[in-house]
Amino acid sequence: MIDKQKQRSGFFHRMKTSLRQRMNQLGLQEKLMIGIFVPILVAFLIITALLFVSVGPFVSIRALGSDSLKELGSASVRESAASLNKLGEQIIQARAESVAKQIEIYLELSPGLTGASLINDPRLKEIAVQRVGETGYTAVHNDKGINYFHVNPKIVGTDLHGLANKLPDFVKVLDAGLRKPAGGYYDWTDVDGKVRPKYMFSVPVEGTNLVVAATTYIDEFGKPAGTILSKVGQMQEAYSTRYRNRFLLFLVIVLANLGALLSVIYAYSSSAIRPIRLLSDVADRISMGDLDVTVNVEGEVEVARLARSIERMRTSMKTAIERFEGTRRHVVVRE
Repeated sequence: MIDKQKQRSGFFHRMKTSLRQRMNQLGLQEKLMIGIFVPILVAFLIITALLFVSVGPFVSIRALGSDSLKELGSASVRESAASLNKLGEQIIQARAESVAKQIEIYLELSPGLTGASLINDPRLKEIAVQRVGETGYTAVHNDKGINYFHVNPKIVGTDLHGLANKLPDFVKVLDAGLRKPAGGYYDWTDVDGKVRPKYMFSVPVEGTNLVVAATTYIDEFGKPAGTILSKVGQMQEAYSTRYRNRFLLFLVIVLANLGALLSVIYAYSSSAIRPIRLLSDVADRISMGDLDVTVNVEGEVEVARLARSIERMRTSMKTAIERFEGTRRHVVVRE
């Protein structure tokens, strides 16, 4: 563990040393540009990250808006689906109660209908089997679970308890409604293998041993919720498209601003460094013996002060050399 820490420390030390050496090799203008441009670039990157990038627990504004829209859509769909399912249950129950009442009235008006004549009565069959929702229906069985009327002729005359192995939940709902009004859910497997929930409500016919059951897929009533979900999906797609376009526009603006900013920084740094470079050239010429060079540099206070210092140095050197030359000529003349 200690060796790994030493290796890591040595690596960072080497990186730091290498970076310092590279920085020392840069000119003053490059350092000035880096010192000004890099912090601004970092600020732009941070703003971009806040707007468009999610990192760990930090959620971008884009993701925040998308998640809020998604949560709003999910909440709306859940609430709408629950309300519509409840409404569907009420519709199914109302249809079962309506058919039970119709059968009760019909039997009161037809007292001779019993046994086989009851089962074979076409008018009673029309009353007993009615549509519920889009694909549902009503059916009639007795209090033992023997079916009398059904949309599927193969079911007529069979004991519905025979479906206990295939549809155990259906039989539970069936038994619950043999003596009193009751309803419940059970799963139904379609031909394509898809499992969908159905709701059934049973109502005994007053004064008889008949029971009316109304059933259909509960999701038929929740289709508006699916429409809401589809609309939310479209809104999310539109939101993503708008945000993507705005991101591209933002990126173009940022790049243009950075380019303009880099140009301004370069021009500013050049204007700041140019007097220093001129003074450096003057100092080089003075060091090479050109004492007649003119030191005429305008700039900031510090640069002007440096220029005056170099000018005084040039004047002093020229004066000293002239005195030395004069003294030497005087000595030569005397000799």
